[in-house]
Amino acid sequence: MYNEMEYQEEYRMADLIRRQWLGIITAEEQAELEAWSLQEEHARLYAKIRNQAELQKRNLYVDGLDVDGVWHKLREQIADVPVRKRRFFTRYRVVACLLLLIGVGTLLVYNRYSRLQPSDLLVQSIHPGSSKAVLITNEGKQIILQDSLNQEIQVDESVTVKNTGLLAEYCLQDLQAAEQAEIKYNTIVVPRGGEYEVRLPDGSYVWMNADSEIRFPVVFTGQTRQVSLKGEAYFDVTKNDKQPFIVETNLGEVKVYGTQFNVKFYPEEKEIKATLVEGNIGFKSEEVAELKIKPGYQLRLVEGAKKPEVKLVKIYNEIAWKNKMFCFESERLESIMLKLERWYNVDIIFEDSGLKKFKFSGNLNRYDNIDKILHFFEEVFDVKFAVEENTIKVMRK
Repeated sequence: MYNEMEYQEEYRMADLIRRQWLGIITAEEQAELEAWSLQEEHARLYAKIRNQAELQKRNLYVDGLDVDGVWHKLREQIADVPVRKRRFFTRYRVVACLLLLIGVGTLLVYNRYSRLQPSDLLVQSIHPGSSKAVLITNEGKQIILQDSLNQEIQVDESVTVKNTGLLAEYCLQDLQAAEQAEIKYNTIVVPRGGEYEVRLPDGSYVWMNADSEIRFPVVFTGQTRQVSLKGEAYFDVTKNDKQPFIVETNLGEVKVYGTQFNVKFYPEEKEIKATLVEGNIGFKSEEVAELKIKPGYQLRLVEGAKKPEVKLVKIYNEIAWKNKMFCFESERLESIMLKLERWYNVDIIFEDSGLKKFKFSGNLNRYDNIDKILHFFEEVFDVKFAVEENTIKVMRK
């Protein structure tokens, strides 16, 4: 048996290894870890653990786990392992703690996750989102884009939309006639469980996330190119210094001069996030004078706040949805479930509100079926899920 002090040390070292792998370890923590790793009984183990190629195959980890709960869960797993193999756990308790911290019990002697079967409670398969959207013309006509594959849609006398089922591309046929005509607006709505790409009349590209809509003129005239957004979208804007691009939301506007950036504004979340990938953008609202941000930074303004927060972020995490991934870093389970609701078109209910504060970090495939996603959370949290038609209940085990 081991005493409590040994256990705390092992858990501490496991957490430091995790922090080192994530690149968030401090100088003092690094020195502490190096001192531990230089001890003869730890050197070989440390070298094996920090093999990032092995860890990156299973890049899941959890923040804020209860120490006693983690160890209790590990002991339950060990009880199912043959006695001969239990010596491995006894000798390598640091590995065990680390694996539970990063949520990869698969690196243990037996690959528990690979043998997981769908929960008996998941009585139906809920599929991930797909390309789907509705185009609403200036006259109110609704065109279901995924049902209008490889068609040209006439939205104005001088503007057509080429639709592939993945991309709606606005094509200007007669600029002079378009500029003289009455301004007409189109709205593209992406429902829950959907995504779509749009090429605007100026050549700018917009990737739209689930439960989002964008409204824009079929021809950009005047001094600005102005669009309105609800939801989340990634923009790759064609540069035009004489005609800046503006994204309007209820909480403020993002002014762009030719750049790549992500805007997230779901009204129910009561905040806006603007993340700059490259180029130059500014943000202003009724309370905020125009504030410019640099590439790699994110501006966040909460409804009612007089001053936005600007911070350096990991761009990959912020635009992971565009790259077919879920990437979380110390994100509350409540926030994660909200993203799953939109992408899988389900309703998720917490039967225990205390579960909402659990934090998770890791990368998941956005196109996995939801039963596979939920199994990950069942493995690393004290939670279980029940599916009733299109509703998922989150419960404590």
